[in-house]
Amino acid sequence: MSIIEQAIGKSRARHVADRSQEAAAIDLAVRIRSQTLALDHQQCRERRLLLPGAADTDGAAVAAYRMLRTRLLHRARQKQWTTIAVTSAGPNDGKTLTALNLCFSMAREKSREIVLLDMDMRNPSVCRTLGVHPPTQLHEYLEHGADARGMFFSVSSNNLFIAGSTTATDQASELLASPRFDELIQCVKLGAVNPVILIDLPPVLLTDDALVVAPKVDATLIVASEGLTNRAALLKAMDLLAEFPIAGVVLNRAADASTGYGYGYGYGYGDIKRGASAETV
Repeated sequence: MSIIEQAIGKSRARHVADRSQEAAAIDLAVRIRSQTLALDHQQCRERRLLLPGAADTDGAAVAAYRMLRTRLLHRARQKQWTTIAVTSAGPNDGKTLTALNLCFSMAREKSREIVLLDMDMRNPSVCRTLGVHPPTQLHEYLEHGADARGMFFSVSSNNLFIAGSTTATDQASELLASPRFDELIQCVKLGAVNPVILIDLPPVLLTDDALVVAPKVDATLIVASEGLTNRAALLKAMDLLAEFPIAGVVLNRAADASTGYGYGYGYGYGDIKRGASAETV
């Protein structure tokens, strides 16, 4: 093992120790609990999820998400963002896969806890993509109230907490506008260590859900898909969100991506309107 590798290992160990100390300082009455759920790794691989160890076979994709993670976290620190919504203009742009892989990448930094909330309650996809069943349906908490801490589960990392649903609800926008949504966000902020909260939302142009949540979060990350996302639709979605902070735009399935997964990143918010290309976030 090289001197550099030893230094990196010691740094990671210090981060884990610091997080453990901070976690121990949180009141047990508000501390997030989570069940650890097993994943079918072959199924996850087929669904393009970049679990720990993916760098051995999908190094380019892991590196691309690492770049996205670093730039997004840098901006979050600058702007003091904690809650970041993830959405798209239309369906099938890969926003849920992007949110999951971004969470996996963020969770590799052990100094903080990452929380993913599947708030696309008309078409919940996080649990379906992972192939798991949540201990409690997220929309049931919003509808009926319960101990929010019991909704969370972990996969692949002990500092990544996920809450979601497998069944849909037609009351999504009303639930997102309810006080229980705000209470849930506050519960996560109080119960996790230095959290970054990602919120998977429906596409902007399909429902008003993203517009309901946008004023409640610190920023919104927009996912577009090369060859699928209509430029006019993307610009319309960005116009609808223009009065709220936009963290950036992720270009998925880029033609010039260096990985078979087809991940690529381009076009910052202002650059799309000018027609110039730039790196995401």
